[in-house]
Amino acid sequence: MIEVAFLLFSSAVAVTFFISSLILMNLGRRLGARYLVREGTPTVTGLGAVEGAVFALMGLVLAFAISGALQRFDERKQLMLQEANAISTAYQRLDLLEAPTGPALKSALKAYLRARIDLYQRGIGFSLWRGAEVASDEHLARISTLNHAIWDGAVKACPSGDRKAACVLVLPSLSSVFDTARSRDGANERHPPHILYVMLFGLGLGGSLLAGFGMAATKNRSWVHMTIFASALAVALFVVTDIEYPRLGLVRVDSFGHFLDAVYDQMR
Repeated sequence: MIEVAFLLFSSAVAVTFFISSLILMNLGRRLGARYLVREGTPTVTGLGAVEGAVFALMGLVLAFAISGALQRFDERKQLMLQEANAISTAYQRLDLLEAPTGPALKSALKAYLRARIDLYQRGIGFSLWRGAEVASDEHLARISTLNHAIWDGAVKACPSGDRKAACVLVLPSLSSVFDTARSRDGANERHPPHILYVMLFGLGLGGSLLAGFGMAATKNRSWVHMTIFASALAVALFVVTDIEYPRLGLVRVDSFGHFLDAVYDQMR
């Protein structure tokens, strides 16, 4: 489910940049026209090095932002697969424990998986004030309760000093389940510093001003070029932001959720 607050936030950022870019290009064109009159030349010369440096830096920061966002996007998909494998393995190994402990823990683990699925399907929201994802306290409390119940039940079934094969296999597999879940939750909070987006936003606006300055030699404004320039950067900002939050926007990792659903359906 697309988070409306996040979609409005990311769209507002893109629209604000688009409008600001057009305004600054027009301002840059006026400043450029005054420069040409003052210098008495028909074209802007000698400023290519400055423009090239600014546009090169803007391209570098944008490429870095997109590359990092895609890397974290793939990492989140990989962690979903790891969690599905860890839960499936732990569920199977619980058969090694005698009744009634084994069946009870299997039932609790199934409820735990259901709670994890529900958390990522309906329990992740977006905080405008924090500018970050927030998880539902209700879902987190339910998961924490099941986590402690499963682990306490397994430890009780395997008292200290017990070296039987079942305990040697069950306890590490359950620990892997909870460790993978923590890694997956932590991946949702892995984002570049906000200053990177501020820098990208500022460089884009600075590039717009320089682009308008370079258009001063033309008699009439080229709205086609100005609109395409502003639109390209605005869309790039929107896409980078969207990929960074793949549980909230249009670009999503939900396609890998079927692995967890399959494990849940296979649980007896």
